[in-house]
Amino acid sequence: MTAQPPAASPAVPPKMELGVYVSKAWDLMKANALLLIVTYLIAAILAGIPLVGLIIGGPVWFGFIRIIQKRYKGEPAEIGQVFDGFKTDFSKGLVTMLLLLAVCLCVFIPVIIAFIILNYIPCLGTVVGMLLYICAALAVGATLYFVFPIAALSEVAPVDAIKKGLKFMTANMVPVVLLALVTGLIAMAGIVACGIGVWFTAPMAITITVIAYNEWYLPNAPAA
Repeated sequence: MTAQPPAASPAVPPKMELGVYVSKAWDLMKANALLLIVTYLIAAILAGIPLVGLIIGGPVWFGFIRIIQKRYKGEPAEIGQVFDGFKTDFSKGLVTMLLLLAVCLCVFIPVIIAFIILNYIPCLGTVVGMLLYICAALAVGATLYFVFPIAALSEVAPVDAIKKGLKFMTANMVPVVLLALVTGLIAMAGIVACGIGVWFTAPMAITITVIAYNEWYLPNAPAA
């Protein structure tokens, strides 16, 4: 009787490789510095306009994320494509932005109220309030970390993007929190250079997120 070949072992989903994502993002930024810096500034300025930014911020960030995705995939991209979110799925970008804002308000309004109350307790209250705020920021940052890439780069609806981001975070809590923390620190690092460096570090942080989405989130994406 002919021996049966051994069954192939199932593929092991990739683990989070922070150093790899940072290195690839650095290379991508160096090779596309003008494109990514200019489109980031356009997106940041438009999204930062009071009230108006709530409406146009989501679509313009969709456009920026898709530019990063194109260059990551080796596809051509142009500055004008930062506005593509207005042409293709304006409502999806708008809803995504408003939902993220709602989540942040629901979390941080109680935290801020608690922080103000705790400040009436000398020393210890301030420390506890700061720790509470930091924990809330890490929790929200980790939970929402992949929401924009999920919504911008797939057919997943905004509400489902948040659900998937939450499910992925709960299944990979420590590495997602670490990834969100390091990405945030990289984004803020440019402030040290009189704020000018943030023009490079902030788009690089978003580039890290897009790369992590492709190389870690997608192979491990939770089922619907």
